[in-house]
Amino acid sequence: MYPLVIANRFKQWIDRSIQRRLIVWSTLFWLVSVSILGLTFFQIGQTQILNETRQRNVQLASVFSRDVNANLGAIFSDIRGFSRHLELLSPDLDSQAAAVLALRLSSPQRTRAVYYFENNGDLLFHLNDPLETLFSFKKAADFVSRPPIQLDDEVISTYRAASNVGTQLSEVKFTGIDRIPVFYVGTRISFSGEKSRVVVLEIDLRDIWQRIDMSTVGQSGFAYAVSGRGAIIAHRDPSYLERHIPADMEPLLGGYEGSIAYKEPQMQSMVLAAYSPVGGSTGWGIVVQQDQDEVDAGVLRTGISIMGIWVALAIIGTMGILMLVRSFTRPIEELTRTTQSIAGTGYLTKTTMAHKHDEIGQLSQAFDQMIERLQTTEGRLATAATEERNRLARDLHDAVTQTLFAASLIAEVLPILWERNHDEGRRRLEEVKQLTRGALAEMRILLLELRPASLIEAELDYLLRQLAESITGRSRVPVTLSLDAHCAMPNEVKVAFYRIAQEALNNMEKHGEASEARVILTCGPEQVTLEVTDDGRGFDPATIRPDSLGLGIMRERAREIGASLAIQSAVGRGTNIAAVWKN
Repeated sequence: MYPLVIANRFKQWIDRSIQRRLIVWSTLFWLVSVSILGLTFFQIGQTQILNETRQRNVQLASVFSRDVNANLGAIFSDIRGFSRHLELLSPDLDSQAAAVLALRLSSPQRTRAVYYFENNGDLLFHLNDPLETLFSFKKAADFVSRPPIQLDDEVISTYRAASNVGTQLSEVKFTGIDRIPVFYVGTRISFSGEKSRVVVLEIDLRDIWQRIDMSTVGQSGFAYAVSGRGAIIAHRDPSYLERHIPADMEPLLGGYEGSIAYKEPQMQSMVLAAYSPVGGSTGWGIVVQQDQDEVDAGVLRTGISIMGIWVALAIIGTMGILMLVRSFTRPIEELTRTTQSIAGTGYLTKTTMAHKHDEIGQLSQAFDQMIERLQTTEGRLATAATEERNRLARDLHDAVTQTLFAASLIAEVLPILWERNHDEGRRRLEEVKQLTRGALAEMRILLLELRPASLIEAELDYLLRQLAESITGRSRVPVTLSLDAHCAMPNEVKVAFYRIAQEALNNMEKHGEASEARVILTCGPEQVTLEVTDDGRGFDPATIRPDSLGLGIMRERAREIGASLAIQSAVGRGTNIAAVWKN
């Protein structure tokens, strides 16, 4: 649960700021991208290094194989030349033995022994003596006349095979305490008269193996030779001799090149082995073996280099993201501080970034333009408020104050009038009543004007009654009302009808010189009708501009709610204004 709490708090911390979110997510995206890129390069580098190492070792194995093949070819060529030389000599044993002795003396290190067989299998003579003994022989009879010796099975099998096929190669054998690697080459000697013999030569392989043993690959790599049966026949560690190669390397015995990685049983470590066949009739192969750790060292060095590059890119990228996000969010922070200052103090102040040409500059310019408009609007509102206060003062003075002043004058003389003439006193008392009711209605109208929400909350018939009483109290013109109560209509229709009636009655008071007015509100299921009629002097609609006498205001209000407005008037015959709104 504790990690979840930490994760939740971290999320809440970054959610409080756009700058934090940009930094966190941009850095995370950058690190993930660089990591993926680094892993990709590492994988590619690892594959490339392994492939190059495998190819190089296979090529080295091929080079060693060609070198062994060349040496074997030279040996076989010398043997063919020697057998041809024997065939040209006399078949008597002295001549043949002298030639064999000359061969041993000419190459004592390569040719360790020679066994000379009759075609029936009898050993006629042998020459396997060391070099010091060879020098002691004065003539061929010195070793031809020696009794036969016990022959190695490999010598006998090589003789038998050579007597049938002509030339035969044996498997590699290790002789003596030093385990000297040798192999036997048997070849048939054909004389005239269909007479034939077989000579078996024991060839020392140490000279060839020394070239392999001296070859190194890197710090841990080396080469070794394998026979056609898959047994190790040359290795720098004698304990490996005659061991069989792993099964995965058996394609070498079929004459194929390749490489494998396997766990070496004796060293208990992974090795990389590349192999190549020697070719020819031997069936041998050369293997180049190298520790996998040494191969992986190059991969590790590449990984360390990539890791260093990753760290450098991560640091540089993170710093770049911080600088970029900071440069991006600094104008937003300044804009935020400006708006908070306006919200806290109420002073409309502009930003200082309008000179920029990017999106932030455009936003700042729009913000400054908005501030200018708000300042203009604020000035207009102040002016409008002043004008409204002045209008209210005028209305109070022109309507309520004068009405109350008239009522007070009448009230002062009312006792005197009552004593002189009761009827006149009653009439004046009724007049005081109308004046005070008119003043009260006027005050209510002013209060409704000060609180526009009251216009929406009040019923239309109540608004029209207050309006009629204020007009009667102010102008002494009686207004007759015929109103349907509780008319269902939208608020905007109710306000519009109230304003139309107000404008019509104000026109009647100022210009109509009427003795009576009438307001009729009719509510039906499909339409609402408002009529304002007076018996004043009227006017000729043809000679009056459409927007004069408040007619334009009334038409505009009717148009806003989708109502129709009809104005009928004639000089000396009063005026009738009818507004009809349909559901």
